[in-house]
Amino acid sequence: MPYLTASQPGDPAEIGGYRVRGRLGEGGQGVVYLAETGGGDLVAIKRLRAAPDPVDAARFRREAEVLPRVASFCTAQVLATGTADGVPYIVSEYIDGPSLQRAVRERGPLRGRELRGLAIGTITALAAIHRAGVVHRDFKPGNVLLAADGPRVIDFGIARAVDGDATGGGPVGTPSYMAPEQFGDEPAGPPADLFAWGATMVFAATGHPPFGADSLAAIVHRILTQEPDLGELEGELRDIVAGCLAKDPAARPRAGEVLLRLLGHPAGVPSSSDRLLAQGTAAAVPDAAVPEPSRRRTGGWWALGAVAVAAALIVTVALVRGREPGATITSPTPVPRPSPLLSGPPPAAAGTVSVPALRATLHEHPSDPLRLTSFLVEEGGTIGTPAYVRDPGTNTFRRLDEYLDPVVSPDGATVAAIYGYPEYVPEDGNAVRFTDRATGDRFSVPTVELPLVVKHPHWSPDGKRLLLTAQEDGKSVGFVVVDVAARRAELVRAGTPGAGSGAYLWLPGGDGVVVRAGDTGVRAYTLRGAVMRTYDDVVAADSGDRWFTPSGRWLAGLCPGKSPAACVLDTKTGERRARVPLPDEGVLWGWFNEDHLLVYHDGTAGVYDLAGRRVRVLAEIGLDRNTYWLVHFTTGP
Repeated sequence: MPYLTASQPGDPAEIGGYRVRGRLGEGGQGVVYLAETGGGDLVAIKRLRAAPDPVDAARFRREAEVLPRVASFCTAQVLATGTADGVPYIVSEYIDGPSLQRAVRERGPLRGRELRGLAIGTITALAAIHRAGVVHRDFKPGNVLLAADGPRVIDFGIARAVDGDATGGGPVGTPSYMAPEQFGDEPAGPPADLFAWGATMVFAATGHPPFGADSLAAIVHRILTQEPDLGELEGELRDIVAGCLAKDPAARPRAGEVLLRLLGHPAGVPSSSDRLLAQGTAAAVPDAAVPEPSRRRTGGWWALGAVAVAAALIVTVALVRGREPGATITSPTPVPRPSPLLSGPPPAAAGTVSVPALRATLHEHPSDPLRLTSFLVEEGGTIGTPAYVRDPGTNTFRRLDEYLDPVVSPDGATVAAIYGYPEYVPEDGNAVRFTDRATGDRFSVPTVELPLVVKHPHWSPDGKRLLLTAQEDGKSVGFVVVDVAARRAELVRAGTPGAGSGAYLWLPGGDGVVVRAGDTGVRAYTLRGAVMRTYDDVVAADSGDRWFTPSGRWLAGLCPGKSPAACVLDTKTGERRARVPLPDEGVLWGWFNEDHLLVYHDGTAGVYDLAGRRVRVLAEIGLDRNTYWLVHFTTGP
């Protein structure tokens, strides 16, 4: 429930038709009230004092001018405006969450995923603010609210347009978070917000601003002449923050550049795109189900509730243009924030699993989108290649009695298996063996007849069909779709030129298939065998089977040429959107999630960001180069 301060004489019972429930806080400009709509929804109302001074009135008008330009996902959404008893007010979305200032004071500095989520969320907000042509000019811990769906930047009372004039003369802002140029005569631009952002990140990580918080003279002296105290900041975030705290505004990065680095994007992705801002918003959403192992707490930093709204004092709102004074505006339903397009960085492994048969160590986290569910490995003294399947919900891999290639369905309920060399099996070697893992019931579905053989089993995304590659004399000539419920298989001959022995794989929606098409192409077919389109200038990643992101938006393959790199293509346009450097002799297995690749290199299966950096080890496999093995990382339990 919201934390309300005591009512004061003269507080209104209602403002513009909204029933006032109490005070959230007050500041120099006026009072912020918690109020209720006729439908029971909570809103925040900022109301100026009865006789505001000229500066406060100008700042109030400034909010009205700049906030309509700013994307709603990074601040409080505007709901209404009006004038009551001659005093202007602004109604905004009520944000239930503490300020960063209060959260750090009451719970201590942020660490790990919490700190990174804060950094991404707030720099996303600044990127959106600057793209709208606005400079905040008072970015600080008290003006960041930690909502359940990510941080919001508030209080644009002294903001200005990038090309506009300041509200009044002299320095404006909070000294500990002000850039050197703000103490001079020149107006502050976007670089000043980056300086304040860097200082705020230091406060979030250490509990104190980088230039102290004692006397004004001492703070200003340090900002102008001394290097910042970055305390316990580590890794890339420390480097980014140090760059943002440069004395020279021209030496500081832009907000979009910082966001690109934090998201692990390669250079060249447009920093002003709506998609990039949505990526930052998605990556900043706190994951309460995955607490930082070294810092487990009851609840996360977003769980402090509305207490800190009062500490923030001013909830950001804006005037709606074109309304007459005194008009009451009906409160609309706030627009949902952008849905996540990207998965964000994977969490650190929560534990390890030893797999002796594979000489492997798995590094897993419960939230991983993929996990090892089955594998084949050559063993000394055996003629065939034994297969192992992971028992449901365990870390135990059970060896199968026959030499099959098994794959687990997406829901983990069924195992489908085919013979690796059906031509050498006495009876019906091309049949698919299905096993219900709960009951142990089994059945088989015949597919093709010799000399055709089936290879490369792959479940459809919905787990209702199985896709197989039909080969003849070692060449892929088409595909087989098995309807599991109907227990029926259909062969479709495609005869793709240049397919070689490549596998047919599902399109993301399961309504078509793709296969290698020559040395630098990937071709998509309908399930009837009609060509849908061809993606050129990309080499199929035949060593893996996750060519598409879960959303289906991106296709990953190898870039033509000698330098090892993965090419990311837009599946709608076929345009290359990124080139991701790979390690020498690295093998691209495909996508790990929406924005990270799965790459095998030097005995390690790793998760790589789109800048080509390994951000997580998924598995270490200690087999030598002469041993044959095949692993299936799937979504199955």
